[in-house]
Amino acid sequence: MALQRHVAIESQSRNRAQPPQLTEEQILCMGDEHYMGEAQKKCFQALLIAMEELLEARARQSAADIAIGSAGADPIDRASAEEEHQLAIAARARDAAQLVQVREALKRIDAAEFDWCVETGDMIGIGRLFICPTTTLCVEAQQRSESKTTWYRS
Repeated sequence: MALQRHVAIESQSRNRAQPPQLTEEQILCMGDEHYMGEAQKKCFQALLIAMEELLEARARQSAADIAIGSAGADPIDRASAEEEHQLAIAARARDAAQLVQVREALKRIDAAEFDWCVETGDMIGIGRLFICPTTTLCVEAQQRSESKTTWYRS
């Protein structure tokens, strides 16, 4: 959620020359007859592109941070540096996975499949897409998936 808000601020500051897009509130107020029309599609596409740019920038920064590394003479310093290094690697892996999801979502927008649940074929919903624009499941399908996971863990 914080990433999406940061992305929205970043994209607004970069896109000053472009005509203003609809706000999240305006899109949420639209009826089902406007579901994933051009304005909504462009809004989500801009959001995903901004997320992609931010994730790519973070990947470049984390790669530089990982490459630098630091080893102190003190064993405690080395242990601390190693922990930071492992955290940076984990963060980079998370960002890389999210970047793949963002790129897949952009492909789904181009294929007109972005806003439909891959499991049920139902509408995912604009509100859900604003919360998680890379989702592929509607709320019901996600709940079933989580229930199965919980059931098999027990």
